[in-house]
Amino acid sequence: PHGDPSRVVRTILAEPGYHLGAPSTAVAHQTILELAWTWLVDHVLRPLWHPIVKVLEASQGVGTAIGFLLIALALAAFAFIAFRLVVAFARPARSQASVAPSPGSSLVTARSSIAWREFARQAAARGDYGNAIACLFAAALVALDERAVVVFDAARTPGEYRRSVRRASVEAAPPFDELAERFVRAAYAADEPTASDFHAAERAFAAFEPAMPR
Repeated sequence: PHGDPSRVVRTILAEPGYHLGAPSTAVAHQTILELAWTWLVDHVLRPLWHPIVKVLEASQGVGTAIGFLLIALALAAFAFIAFRLVVAFARPARSQASVAPSPGSSLVTARSSIAWREFARQAAARGDYGNAIACLFAAALVALDERAVVVFDAARTPGEYRRSVRRASVEAAPPFDELAERFVRAAYAADEPTASDFHAAERAFAAFEPAMPR
């Protein structure tokens, strides 16, 4: 009732309650992890579980049982995959001393013939007859190199070694042929070597060693 109305309006509008803050231009940004999780939910988890959820929501009796069966199968598959991953990462590494490198490897001459025979006995005691025969063949190759009968060559095949031994010693050739055949059979045949295969290779090595030229 007193004063200019326009002035009264301006005075009222000037009060703090009528002040509006400036519109914010800040936009909430999702992290890469949040974006990845959103994509996983939208494109993998939701399409995977949506049919099962629909079955559970729309069905009764047999349909519900089928839905639970599908869930059980999905959980079993997930558990199997998780188990395989755990086994793969938790499997202990085999000791280097118990594993024979391929006789074509340059690591063969890093050990003596006596050492290779000891490794063969250890492998046979564990029931690893294939590895035991490989160790015996490596012992024969090192023995040939130690006595300068046939110089070790990692590129030489068992067949080439047999021909070289045959040229160097007529007496040592037959037992070496037997040992080489046992090694090739143990390395490439489908059947696992047995104790009798190892004992045959052991007898061949026992006959081969004294027959080598000194």
